[in-house]
Amino acid sequence: MRKKQLTWIVLWFILPLLLSLILTACGATPEPTAPPTDTPLPAGTLRPTFTPTILARATEPPTAQATEPTQPQPTDTAEPQPTPPEDTPTPAATRAEGPPPVLSGELLFPVFDTTDQTYHIYKLDLASGEMAVFIEQGSQPAVTPGGERIAWRSWKADQRGLLSRPWDGVDIWQMITFNEAARPDWAPDGQRFVFPSRQEADRESRLYLFTGVGEEPFIEILRHGSPVLGRTPALLPDGRIVYQGCVENACGLYVMDEDGANPRQLTQYKDDTTPAVSPDGQQIAFMSRSSGHWQVLLVNTGGGEVHRLTDDWYWNGLPAWSPDGEYLVFVSTRDENWPDNFELSENSQFRLWIMDADGENQRPLHEFTFRLDGVPAGVPAQEAGGWIEERLVWLP
Repeated sequence: MRKKQLTWIVLWFILPLLLSLILTACGATPEPTAPPTDTPLPAGTLRPTFTPTILARATEPPTAQATEPTQPQPTDTAEPQPTPPEDTPTPAATRAEGPPPVLSGELLFPVFDTTDQTYHIYKLDLASGEMAVFIEQGSQPAVTPGGERIAWRSWKADQRGLLSRPWDGVDIWQMITFNEAARPDWAPDGQRFVFPSRQEADRESRLYLFTGVGEEPFIEILRHGSPVLGRTPALLPDGRIVYQGCVENACGLYVMDEDGANPRQLTQYKDDTTPAVSPDGQQIAFMSRSSGHWQVLLVNTGGGEVHRLTDDWYWNGLPAWSPDGEYLVFVSTRDENWPDNFELSENSQFRLWIMDADGENQRPLHEFTFRLDGVPAGVPAQEAGGWIEERLVWLP
């Protein structure tokens, strides 16, 4: 009996020990693994884009067509700053003496009507001096090179966007329906036009080309797959586009191909704007605040030295060429004492001025004074760029 008990005791202690040794030799039973998780794909990197001069940010959702928000663009931390004006500015040219030149043609220019609280386009007959409202509730006019059609920005509450009509006709077409679309400029063929718009959710000013093809009759101008950000574009006779914008941290006026390729910098300040191309396509007049106050300047289309045509403490801008390229008309807040009075002007009234294409013989063109800066009634402030987005047009 004692032998049997001893056998059970041995088995009780020895068998677990043997079983443990066997399991150790064979390896432990693996633990169940967790189910695999999806590994997120790496985020794509942004293609190279412009670093624009930020004009306005939306405080309300866009009123035009809904669009997907775009990726935020990098901001320029080293924007060129305008230099302060000198204590005593020296005018680039003295006031003209003698009789005014004999002029012909018609001049279109915008006026902000404080009674109606909106813009109207006026037409001035340069030979007779007669003047009248040409298009109501509109501004930023553009006329095809052959003079067949006129386009403009509409401020009508029920007809916003870019409109056009035959010069002598009444059949108005709504070309672009975005409230934010602005300042069209016709291509040499008179069928297409370039324009800037801030209809996207980020309110950056992008450049577009109206083609009249398809359900959406315009295309966004891209470079390397990214939008070209810019303002106040104008078309050269050879089809290239000059505009205000930035490439990386370099800001100023640029010339590029119609498809956005081959940008070339012409000027060096972010405030250089409203380029006006001479009839022969060789020169570009523009306005700049590089000296501290808005002035009219001139640069060759191929680049080079910039020539200052005005230099005082008033607002001077929106240059427009005469059809023969001999004169430039512009707006100014100068008073009757110019150029003897250089004190800072608080005047908000503009007047039309004229000068030779080289800046000489500056004189008032007409006695009419008018407001030019304003936000039309019922229009959100972020949709109106003010007087620096306006345009004058001199027709034969």
